[in-house]
Amino acid sequence: MRKIIRGSYLHCLAGCAIASMAFVALTVPANAQQEIDEPQLSPMLFGETEKERREKIRQEKNAQDEALLITEEQERDHQELDEPRLDPLVFGTRRSDDDEDLTGARITLGAEDNNRGFFSAFNFLTPEETNLSLGLGPVYEPDYFGSDDYEFNADPQVYIKVKNFVFLDDTGADIALVGFSRFRIGPTLRITKRRDQDDNPDLFGLGDVGTTFEFGGFVATTFLDRFAVKAKVRHGLKTGHRGTIVDGVLTALIFRSDLLSLSTTAQASWIGNRYADAYFSVTPAQSVRSGGRLEVYDANAGFRDIGISVTGYVNIGDRWSFNPYANYSYVYGEIAKTPIVAQFGNRDQFTFGVHLMRQFDFNMR
Repeated sequence: MRKIIRGSYLHCLAGCAIASMAFVALTVPANAQQEIDEPQLSPMLFGETEKERREKIRQEKNAQDEALLITEEQERDHQELDEPRLDPLVFGTRRSDDDEDLTGARITLGAEDNNRGFFSAFNFLTPEETNLSLGLGPVYEPDYFGSDDYEFNADPQVYIKVKNFVFLDDTGADIALVGFSRFRIGPTLRITKRRDQDDNPDLFGLGDVGTTFEFGGFVATTFLDRFAVKAKVRHGLKTGHRGTIVDGVLTALIFRSDLLSLSTTAQASWIGNRYADAYFSVTPAQSVRSGGRLEVYDANAGFRDIGISVTGYVNIGDRWSFNPYANYSYVYGEIAKTPIVAQFGNRDQFTFGVHLMRQFDFNMR
């Protein structure tokens, strides 16, 4: 009897075990599928868990930081491409000695760039390290602007550059107070020599036009590494003509080598009424003083002349060079109709000269 009860008990246990295993086998896949398809609610928290909330905040912050970085990079690239960066009173390189400013590079095609934004024939024909050039030579030129009488004169030449800040040659002195991208802007000044009526009999009765200190501003830019444009506006102060003159210049580097270099310049000049009156008008009193030889004429503002010049550089040794040059100007419009030019002068103006130059380097880098 005890064996029967024990056997029945064992069979009961075995049956329960089999039933439990079957129940687990059926319920585990259902529970797994429920975990996949249905959200699990934390006690007293009917939303995301604290861990999930912190992870979400971290991901959002990372996304915001990445978006801010991209925006800053885009703004910096846009500024470098499209917006000027002002460099007031620049005495050296713009950003650092290792950065190369191709947009502001001077047109000399040299390895260094200590004079961006300035140009003239001497500027990109002389060696890069030149800070000062002194020269002297003969020039064959008209007695006065518009004359048909020519004479030889001594023609001294001074060329000075102070990095990319100050530049001086026979066209005057330019000071670049502000530079951005390819442009340089600043004041300019020039001293125009006097015109004496004793210089030529054709001027008798007109009186003298004194030496004029001209002051104004300039803007210059370079492009394609060998072309440059400069515009100057100046006004006469104190003595002399006391008028306004505007010069536009386009300079191009034609050829450059260690032995020989060549450049050409096209220019045009516009003058105001007071400038025109000082040099080209003939008042009734002046006509009388000339004995009636000069008819009364009222010159008006307008283009004075257009012209072209060619300048060369021939290296003849260490720091020495020959610089031949030739210039042609055509007296323009109403200015050519004044009796000073039409009757006693010529609207075609030529100048030929040469300088023997000595270059100096003061290591102003």
